[in-house]
Amino acid sequence: MLVNEGQAETDKYVEQFYTSKNYQARLEAIKYLIGVSGKFSFPETVFIDALKDFCSQVKVYVLQNYDFQNSDEPGIHSCLAEIAKSDEKIQVRALAMDKLAALDKAEYHSLFFATSLLKSSKESASGLRGLLKIDKEKAYQMARFRAENSSGNLDLAIAEIFQEHGNMDDLEFFKTRLKARTKFSKIDFTRIYLKMLGKIEIEALIKSHIIYICEDISHVGNTELVQRLIMELYLFISEHKTFLAQHEEIQIFVNKTIDLLLEKDYLKSKKTHPFGQL
Repeated sequence: MLVNEGQAETDKYVEQFYTSKNYQARLEAIKYLIGVSGKFSFPETVFIDALKDFCSQVKVYVLQNYDFQNSDEPGIHSCLAEIAKSDEKIQVRALAMDKLAALDKAEYHSLFFATSLLKSSKESASGLRGLLKIDKEKAYQMARFRAENSSGNLDLAIAEIFQEHGNMDDLEFFKTRLKARTKFSKIDFTRIYLKMLGKIEIEALIKSHIIYICEDISHVGNTELVQRLIMELYLFISEHKTFLAQHEEIQIFVNKTIDLLLEKDYLKSKKTHPFGQL
């Protein structure tokens, strides 16, 4: 009886999606159908149709919540590609590109390559991450090319590629882009920056860059921002235990930096370079 009731409810929501002129009713139907996907019988082409809905909220919900990787529905991946290429809204195109990138399909190499050259930071970042999945060498080459004038999401995508496949020559990018970012947008970038430093085995270089990060963020004058920096430095220690065990001086240095940041009145101090003595 419960199974029959569930199937009847599912059928009702399928009909609601196709007959309602109210986008909220169609969105309600899609939410329900994604929730019962695999439990009750209904044509999953409804999700392809939802991706073509004239209301972007319906499309965004499907893009954020549907399991594209495990879908057996023919045509849903090509639908993603079409949205990534031609939807009128950047957010929707970028979301579709992210989902397409996660599929790790070489057939979309040209699309990822072309998207990584677009002006939009969100779209180009999504394209670059897709390219990285299937062509690491070309993705690194593209990251070096785009690094000269990147911003926003593209900064993060380039930083991720440099952290994974780059070398010391790429450290200047991290310094330049950290300084250009504003307030809390610095923190996500700092996390990748510190991971990059974890690859470098030159103690003096690591110290100089940590000092640079601390000076840059502390000069913003925002206590919550510094609190987040402290957490990132703490994570740096916890994630690089093997490396720091072999470089005790760096561990002492980072702990000392955290101690200095924890001083209650350091933001009120008139020091021009509060980390210069470390």
